[in-house]
Amino acid sequence: MKTICLFCASLDGKDPLYSKTAKEFGIVLAEHQCSFLYGGGSLGLMGLAAKSALKNKVKVISVIPEYLDKPNIIFSKSDEIIKTKTLAERKEKMIKISDIFVVLPGGVGTLDEVTDVISGAALGEHKKPIFLININNFWDPFIQMLEHMKINGLIRSEGDKNLSHASLKNLFVVKDLNELSKHPSFNIS
Repeated sequence: MKTICLFCASLDGKDPLYSKTAKEFGIVLAEHQCSFLYGGGSLGLMGLAAKSALKNKVKVISVIPEYLDKPNIIFSKSDEIIKTKTLAERKEKMIKISDIFVVLPGGVGTLDEVTDVISGAALGEHKKPIFLININNFWDPFIQMLEHMKINGLIRSEGDKNLSHASLKNLFVVKDLNELSKHPSFNIS
């Protein structure tokens, strides 16, 4: 069974489509018979996705720093809760356990998580697919920044003699969950 890691906001955001997509995420996981790994929160898009996964009988794994283990923050109904000391340790565990990364809209924490998994892929630490769900073009500024880095020769797009990994070859941008569901790199065994 594949384990899908979701990075997203602990807030709902202003666009109702963010919440709608987070709620539908559990259905996609159930259809693909995947388990769900995330940051353990009960709030915002994180909480909506976790509740949806649980409702759809998907195994829910939370990875949360001990200091966030508070009744108003943690999603206590998770099937498994892994506690860490720090956010960095949390991210490390999430990256290790996951098979695929999916990124919904989020804030600086989400940006930190996605850049970390992209960096790890660029350096050959993993070959796991990374999907940005570009709801209403939310990720366009980030994609433009990556393209700006590439144009300026600061991202290896083809690899080089020292590193055989291309920075962006594991990164896929899809517009919605339907496109994610059909993507060949999401349907790996």
